[in-house]
Amino acid sequence: MRTLVSALLALLALVVTAGGLLSAWLDENLVEETGFIALAAPLGDDPDFQATLTESLAQEVTATSGLPEQLQSFIGPVIEDAAGAVTGSSGYPAAWTETLRLSHAFTFAQAPGPGEEAPAVLTLDLGPVARLLADDVGGRLGVDVPVPDDTTIDVGVLERGGMLSGVADAVQGWRLYLAGALVLGLLAIVVARRRGTTLALLGIGVVGIGVLGLLAGEWVPAAVAGAPGTTAIADVFLGGLAGRAGADIAGSSMPVIVGGVIALVLGVVWRLAPRRRRRA
Repeated sequence: MRTLVSALLALLALVVTAGGLLSAWLDENLVEETGFIALAAPLGDDPDFQATLTESLAQEVTATSGLPEQLQSFIGPVIEDAAGAVTGSSGYPAAWTETLRLSHAFTFAQAPGPGEEAPAVLTLDLGPVARLLADDVGGRLGVDVPVPDDTTIDVGVLERGGMLSGVADAVQGWRLYLAGALVLGLLAIVVARRRGTTLALLGIGVVGIGVLGLLAGEWVPAAVAGAPGTTAIADVFLGGLAGRAGADIAGSSMPVIVGGVIALVLGVVWRLAPRRRRRA
């Protein structure tokens, strides 16, 4: 009976551990604004993303410049040149950071009320970068160039709402989940007849969780790559974000594997120690 109870406690401890680790990553890298910005900020320097970004902004600013149609052919090349240079300007890093901050605020805004349309899971607001481009073009032409009214881009085809808000609230309890997993693991060891063996098996389970994290580092980008696209800039941003997320998940899994190996070794040593004392 003790063996069965110990096994159930150990299994539950591993399940809660996996959930707690996943919640911790989601909370620190997506729900928390600073984590999201740190994860997505390097995308602003990606050549493919910059090329798609500048092309999209050039089209939007040209269409909303408010200048006569006969001048469109003249200002088009000016805007394209300015768009190509904006990512190398001194104000671009701050504008890109502000873009990510606004995008995070949009994404985790209050869920829409009954009857209201639910926006996309992730909304990328390019307003700060578009404003930087409009100011540059205005300075070159000597006129005020308005920023497009709508600079938001929906990333993904799912809709956020109650589920996303619920997930965001749930993952913030990851510290409690991991503490509970630790308590369950300790109870499994205390109840077990062979405590060293139980600790070793818990270590193997933790290693397995870490290995799943390594595999998830490859699954996440692959899953996003196979998802239906929306716009060119949304696809490039989401693909880059998924790649960085996958790499971060894989890197975060290594300490988990190391911790599992340590528990496994301690369990084996604990299991063999009584035999050595008997031989002595």
